[in-house]
Amino acid sequence: MTLSKKSKNQLKKTLEDMRQEILDEVRIQIERSRVQDHMGDLGDYAAADMATEYAHLFSERLTHRLQLIEDALDGIENGDYGFCEECEEPINEKRLQLMPFALFCVRCQSELERQAKIRGETFEEWYGTSRSE
Repeated sequence: MTLSKKSKNQLKKTLEDMRQEILDEVRIQIERSRVQDHMGDLGDYAAADMATEYAHLFSERLTHRLQLIEDALDGIENGDYGFCEECEEPINEKRLQLMPFALFCVRCQSELERQAKIRGETFEEWYGTSRSE
């Protein structure tokens, strides 16, 4: 079952709101990073290094999520939104309401996660490497 125009518009609005939240968060992170360095002891530098590492990891996650959102918005525009990348069947509307940037139906997502677990990887590790090949 394909999504109605009303559902697509609602999901598009949700995705646009999510995108704006990420952009706002990035703006906050940039402003925080502009705080001038100060002289301090080794503990201060260690804390600053940890904060920088956290910001980097957080930034990577935001970037990845932003890309998924942008891809979903593009899919809405070109008509291929809401279909599983694995089996090409429609993704359940309730799943899309919970995760509007979902790439897979529940069945395929579960199977891909199971396969990754067998390989001793997380789904994100396995899927990220298999997509880039």
